[in-house]
Amino acid sequence: MLLLLGNFASYSQEISLSGKVIDGSHQAVPFADALLLQAKDSLKYKNSQTDESGIFIFKEIEKGNYILKVSAVGFGNFYKALNVQKDSLMASIALHEIENKLDSVTITSKRPIVKRLIDRLEFSVENSSLSSSNAWDILSKTPGVITSASGGITIRGSQSILVTINDKKIYLTGDELKQFLENTNGEDVKSVEVITNPPAKYEAQGSAVLNIKLKKNFSLGYKGSFNAAYVQSMYPKGVTSTSHYYKGKKLSLAGRYSFGSGVYVNEGRDVAHYLKEDGSIDSRWESIMRRKSESPAQHSYRLEASYEIDSLNTVAVGGTGFLAPKQSGNFAVPTLIYGSDGIIDSLYVTRNSRKNPVRNSAYNASFEHLFKDKSKLALAADYTDYKQQERQDIASEFSLPNENLYRTGRFISDNTQDIELFSAQADYTNESNGTLEAGMKFGNVKADSNLDYKDVIEGIPVNNADRTSRFLYDESIWAGYVSYGKELGKWSLKAGLRGEYTALTGNSVTTSEINEQNYFKVFPTFYALYKPMDNHEIGFSYGKRITRPQYSRLNPFRSYYNSYSYFTGDPKLLPTITHNISLLYTLKSKYNFDLFYRLEKNPSMEISYQDYETNMLVYHFTNIRKDFAFGLDFNTNLTFFDFWETGLQATMSYVEDRFQGIDGNFYKNGKPTYNASVSNRFALNKKKDLNAELNFQYNSSSVQGTFVFTQTSNLSASIRKKVLKDKGEVYAIFSDIYRGQKETVKTDYANQYNYFDSYGDSQSFRIGFRYNFGNQTLKNNRQEVKTEEQQRL
Repeated sequence: MLLLLGNFASYSQEISLSGKVIDGSHQAVPFADALLLQAKDSLKYKNSQTDESGIFIFKEIEKGNYILKVSAVGFGNFYKALNVQKDSLMASIALHEIENKLDSVTITSKRPIVKRLIDRLEFSVENSSLSSSNAWDILSKTPGVITSASGGITIRGSQSILVTINDKKIYLTGDELKQFLENTNGEDVKSVEVITNPPAKYEAQGSAVLNIKLKKNFSLGYKGSFNAAYVQSMYPKGVTSTSHYYKGKKLSLAGRYSFGSGVYVNEGRDVAHYLKEDGSIDSRWESIMRRKSESPAQHSYRLEASYEIDSLNTVAVGGTGFLAPKQSGNFAVPTLIYGSDGIIDSLYVTRNSRKNPVRNSAYNASFEHLFKDKSKLALAADYTDYKQQERQDIASEFSLPNENLYRTGRFISDNTQDIELFSAQADYTNESNGTLEAGMKFGNVKADSNLDYKDVIEGIPVNNADRTSRFLYDESIWAGYVSYGKELGKWSLKAGLRGEYTALTGNSVTTSEINEQNYFKVFPTFYALYKPMDNHEIGFSYGKRITRPQYSRLNPFRSYYNSYSYFTGDPKLLPTITHNISLLYTLKSKYNFDLFYRLEKNPSMEISYQDYETNMLVYHFTNIRKDFAFGLDFNTNLTFFDFWETGLQATMSYVEDRFQGIDGNFYKNGKPTYNASVSNRFALNKKKDLNAELNFQYNSSSVQGTFVFTQTSNLSASIRKKVLKDKGEVYAIFSDIYRGQKETVKTDYANQYNYFDSYGDSQSFRIGFRYNFGNQTLKNNRQEVKTEEQQRL
């Protein structure tokens, strides 16, 4: 690698120009635009942008006379004539704030821009038409990203995605993540980075990273917002939230509170065929489900405070929490049992009364020191306490056709989880000659899972020792990394290495079974980007990743859905190792092509199988042998007219999973898949404060483990209107207009044949109002950040 860098260096002699941009309070101004103009004709020669420390740098400059222009929103422009003959470090450049009020400043909307960087794809949305939406909508329209109504995120067929804000992990998944991002104003979002091969700086956990970059504070003062929305799907839902930010010369404060309430429905049908030796049907079991759950009070909050000791040192503390104390559900599931002649032999009805409160809280502290040589050191620590309970009272009534009840059964299960997470890390960055990154991290997890199972006999709960269990889990991870990147003429190169040592113990207390694993893994990354001429970029990347299982998936004990169906984990789950390779090409900084290959060893996932001896339908989370995929991604953003912008993305791939069946034989499950989406954005008036969107997404049939998924599609539309001098906004969103998100998931191999139809209540109508007050030129600087360990809850 060093020899390669040396060979490239021999072909170029660099002259660089750098400087730091500050405001009137001597605070750094991040994301300011720096332009180097040719003195003879004022044409643009090079452009750059300040980083979070306010530093910009121009590389590969020819000797000569130039004009430097620096600009930032809310500040007056800076100009200076320069004669550059050697590497130069300028004195600090002070920008002066414009005293105009917000409602006297007009920002022209521009279309979103997709930019190829050496190790990621950047989707820039600042001051675009998407700024009037929210962070979740922006994520849904990001090239290469597929989102679902339930909060799922998929990239290249993988759902092992790590979501970060300003390069820091956030502890939210599924609906909770979706709700959080829906209440994050699009105006605060600068860009979204899609990192399919994450560099060594990021934890090795997950196959890809989505990094949401928020704008930074550059003005003193206070701002706040209020948001309320009503959602009508099968049943009504509502959410209100308020956010507040204050920035002083030294102290910055941020807080957010959200309250949600609603009824959630999941409809489905489970079918299992039990086959004779000749393959004909011996019996068919069919369950019809309509699970209705209520969550009358969901509370989430975030508090953050940071203090700038001086221009080089900053400390911050914060905390987040989520409370849903009254989540419950009551539903009845009839199961019909048909004989080989297709006539009903018997039936039973399962009634489930369920309570599942959730509470979790997290706390964090950080310190950042900036050195004078374009380097910085960041220290951070996090602690999380996660508690969840699921109490079920399940009764089954068995009967024959046209006859009275002949048997009943009832049991009560109480499943509690108590998980504590702690992590501490240190990161060092130096950009004085290329970009050097290095760091280390320690993380620890302690989990205590209890399942209390009681059979109800003649109205009296009696403990069932065979189905009662306790599972203890303890995991520690020590990690270190180093990476280096540099631009050499037309080449941009970056390489890194991360090492992680894992020590874990899983203790099934009830059965005295102890599983210990100790392993050390290294994760190399390499990136190359070549620009042979204007409008053409060619790249290559390789990365190795790991996906550790969620803690609840390691618990081997059975969680029963009814008398003939249960879920079980696997205490001996192995981590999944993923290899990603990509060949990249970008035309005119607009059309992006990505040829990729992904290999996963020991991927873990849920599979289902039928136990013929007990007629049990088992959902088992376990490892399969391997998974691989290859394909081509394409995306672009087009402007047909001034009022009409379109984002296009498409993926063609082949995905194949190989697994060991319940009969001991090995099987493969693979097929070509196709995904496409079209996002249309319309400005409906000249002022562009009335906007509409029409979006369509299609996903072809796909595979995962033993499952085959049918195709799905989604048509959605929205309209937004700025009101109250642009401080308020009213909006309406129509999602899954024709219920295209319905899908069927089937298992079919050997003597296994079962499938389920599923619909997650994704068709909805949302109407809402958002109002901003205070100094809205103040941009949110910090968001609550979370660790890799928290992602696996």
